[in-house]
Amino acid sequence: MTFRHAADPVAVTADNWIHTSVLVLNASYEALDEIAADRAVVLIIGGAAEAIADRESYFAIRSTRVEVPLPQTIRLRRYVYIEHVPHGGDQSRATLAGVLRRDRHRCGYCAGWARTVDHIRPRSRGGPNTWDNLVACCVACNTAKADHTPEEVGMRLLWQPKAPTHRAKQQRKIWRQLAAGHA
Repeated sequence: MTFRHAADPVAVTADNWIHTSVLVLNASYEALDEIAADRAVVLIIGGAAEAIADRESYFAIRSTRVEVPLPQTIRLRRYVYIEHVPHGGDQSRATLAGVLRRDRHRCGYCAGWARTVDHIRPRSRGGPNTWDNLVACCVACNTAKADHTPEEVGMRLLWQPKAPTHRAKQQRKIWRQLAAGHA
């Protein structure tokens, strides 16, 4: 069951802590889902998970015998196998920064350093600003392709562009936190 809400409360209190969400990581640090805070605390107390990152503003969940800091992120102690579900092409709007981040600044045609984005089907021919029509592109390849399709100029894509998944976005956040030493 996924626990979603519009926004985290400004300040965690005894009345609203249960309505916060906690990110769950697999034993391999892959993002799995967000769950309700009370379920996360039960997993920690039961030994099935460990807290990786506590909330910035300290808030403790207390019982007569136990005190647990309210976690921001927990990690399962045992690996849980999740079947891969292929993600189809996404027609949602993409941004320049999002495409460059998704493609890790690698050109979709030559794998060189990319700082621009190319419309696979050119805008002049009705190509949309969607995840599956945009790819990071180096200046040389972008200039060579101009307003043609890759096939027309003898270029081929090195990968099929697609929208980043919610898990991929959360995974990038986790790796950033781990690299910064916050987790």
